[in-house]
Amino acid sequence: MTTITWMDNRVLMEQLWPKWKLEPVMSNLLNEKWGQLHQDKLQSCIRQHRLARDFKPEISAIHKAYCALIPQNLVGEREVEQTRNDLERCTPISAKEFAEWDVWAEAMLKNVTNEELKQVHEFIGHVPESRRILAVAVEHVRKPSVRYA
Repeated sequence: MTTITWMDNRVLMEQLWPKWKLEPVMSNLLNEKWGQLHQDKLQSCIRQHRLARDFKPEISAIHKAYCALIPQNLVGEREVEQTRNDLERCTPISAKEFAEWDVWAEAMLKNVTNEELKQVHEFIGHVPESRRILAVAVEHVRKPSVRYA
């Protein structure tokens, strides 16, 4: 399956309306605004619009068709998802989560071997002082596909 890009859609518009030229100001605006849209849906709207307009495209009509096709709660969905992901990465973990991590770390390190500590050192260049970080590194070197030596 080929991914349709905004540049593909710009070329399509030039092919569908060969006498039409996109003005620089409008070109910049469309690059900014339409580059973020679902390009397959936009392409469908452009093709449908060509059936109605012979001489030049009516940008606002294409945009209205797109907005009618895509529920407004999905417009900008990627940006909303990105904001949520950023928030999750920036939100510190709670005291309860730290306590759970401590319990998990102690269980992970309960029977750690000298060989595993050696593998941790080879993996990250030192043996961490933090029990939590050490436990994560030990968990990593215990995975069957990971071998250091």
